[in-house]
Amino acid sequence: MTDVRLGQGALAEERQSHRRPWLTLLAVALGIVVIQLDGTIVSVANPAIAADLAAGPTQIQWVTTGYLLVFAGLLIPAGTVADKIGHKRVFLVGVGGFTLASLLCGISPNVEVLIAARVVQAAFAAGIGPAGLALIRKAFPADALPRALGMFGAVTAAALASGPLLGGALMALGSWHWVFFVNLPFGLLGAVVGSRVLPQARPETSQRMDFAGAVTVMASLASVIWGITSVQEHGWTAGPVAFLVVGLVLLVAFVGVESRVRQPMVSLALFRNRTFAVGCVLSVVTMFVFFAIMFYLNFFFQAVQGKSAVDTGLAMLPLTAVFVIASPMAGWATERVGSRGTILIGSAAITASMVMLLGLVTDSSVLSLVVPLLLAGAGAGFLLVPAINLVVGSAPEEQAGVASGMQQATQQLGGTLGIAVFGTIISAVVASSFGRTLRADGLPGDLVAELGADENLRKSVALGFPNDAQTQLNGQLGEPIAAHVTQAAHATFLHALDTVFSVSIAAVLVAAALSLLIKRSPAEAQHV
Repeated sequence: MTDVRLGQGALAEERQSHRRPWLTLLAVALGIVVIQLDGTIVSVANPAIAADLAAGPTQIQWVTTGYLLVFAGLLIPAGTVADKIGHKRVFLVGVGGFTLASLLCGISPNVEVLIAARVVQAAFAAGIGPAGLALIRKAFPADALPRALGMFGAVTAAALASGPLLGGALMALGSWHWVFFVNLPFGLLGAVVGSRVLPQARPETSQRMDFAGAVTVMASLASVIWGITSVQEHGWTAGPVAFLVVGLVLLVAFVGVESRVRQPMVSLALFRNRTFAVGCVLSVVTMFVFFAIMFYLNFFFQAVQGKSAVDTGLAMLPLTAVFVIASPMAGWATERVGSRGTILIGSAAITASMVMLLGLVTDSSVLSLVVPLLLAGAGAGFLLVPAINLVVGSAPEEQAGVASGMQQATQQLGGTLGIAVFGTIISAVVASSFGRTLRADGLPGDLVAELGADENLRKSVALGFPNDAQTQLNGQLGEPIAAHVTQAAHATFLHALDTVFSVSIAAVLVAAALSLLIKRSPAEAQHV
C-alpha cells in the first residue's frame, strides 16, 4: 500500500514538473500582455487625451516620449537587478507597479500628472520583460527553449496586433481613460497567477550593483533613443545629432567602466560570444525592417488610398495575424533546423515580400497585398524568435536577466531606428524627386518651383499626402490643378517607399549573412 502511495506521489510530482514550465510561460505571458497592449493602444487615444486635458503638441508628445525614454534606459539595469534580487520578485513587482500606475494614468486630472504616471509605468515595465524572459530561460531545457520563446513571441505579436483595434473599440464605447483601465484585469491576473506558479529561486548573483555602469548605460540609451526620435520631427539637425553623439560617447564610457570594475553590470565577455553578439544585431535588424512595413504601409492605406483606421487594421490583418501564427512555428523550426536555418527561411520570406511590395501602385487592391503581407509576417516571426533564443539562450544562467534586458533594449532600438531612418529616407526622396514629378505632369515651371519650395507641402507628401492636405490644396489652387499635384504627390511617396523597401532588402540580406556566424548549440547539432 505504501509503495502504491509512493508511486502515485512520484507520478503526481512528475506531472507537476512537466506542467511547471508551461505554467511559468503562462504567467510571464500575462505580464507581457499589459506592456504590449499599452504600447500600441495609447497611440490611438492621444488625440482624445490632448483634447480632454487641453494638452499642447509638446505635452502630448511627452506622454509617449517620457515613457519610451525611461523604458529603454532601464531595460538593462532592470535585468541586472533581477539577477541580483531574484527574477520572480522583480517580475511581480513590475507587473503590480505597472498595474497601479495604469490606474493613476486613467484618473489623471491633467496632462502633467499623466506624464508623471507614464514615467512610473515605464520604470515598472522595464523589469517585466527581462525578468520574464529570464524565468522562461530557467524553466525550459535548452532543447525546448525555442518552442517556448515561439509561444512567447506569439503572445507578444497578438497583443501588438490587437492593441489598435481594442483601442479604437474602447474609444468608440467609452473615453480615453479606458485605454489605461484595460490594463487592470490583465495586470491583476498576471500578478495572482505569477505569485502562485512562478518558481521561487535564489538570486543568481550576490555581486554589488555597478552604479557607474547603470548610470552610463541608462543615459546612453536614453540619449540615443531621444536623438533618433527627434530626427522624425526636426530632421538631421544640430539638436538630434548632438544627442546621438552624446549617446555614443556615453556608450564608449560605459564600455570603459565595465572593463575596469571588478563586478561589471554587463560582462563584456558576453559579446565575445559571437552567437550572443549576432543575436543582438539580429534583434535590431528584425524590428528595423518590420517597422518599414508595419509603420509606413499605414500611411499608404490611410493617406494614399484614403482608408479609415479600422479598414487599415483589417487590410494589415494578414501581416499581424500570420506574425502570431509564425512565432510558435519559428520555435518549432529552430528546434528542427537550428537558428541559422530558421533565420535563412525568415530572410527569404521577407525578401520575397519586399520584392513584391516594390510593385506597389496607388490603386493596389487589398487582395493583391495579401501574399506579400503574409510573407512579411511569417518572415518577421522566423527572424525574431531565433534572435531572442540566440541572446537569451547563449548567456550563462546567472546572467539571464541582463541578457534578456539586452535583447529587449536592442529590439526597442531597432524599432525606433527603423521609423527614424526610413522617415529620413522618405523625406530625402521627396525633396529630390517631387519637383521632377510635378514637371513631368505638365504643370507650369513657376508653379512647380513654388510648390517644390513649400516645406509644409513636402512634409505632407512624406506622410502620403492625406485627405486634409488634398482638401487644403483644392481651396488654394482649384480642383483640376490640385488633382495633378495629388497624383504627383502619391507617385513621389510610392517612389520613396520603393527606396525604403530596397534598403530593407539590403538589411535582411545582412541578417542572412550574419546567421552564418552562429555556432550550433549541442541541442541543435542533435537534429542536424
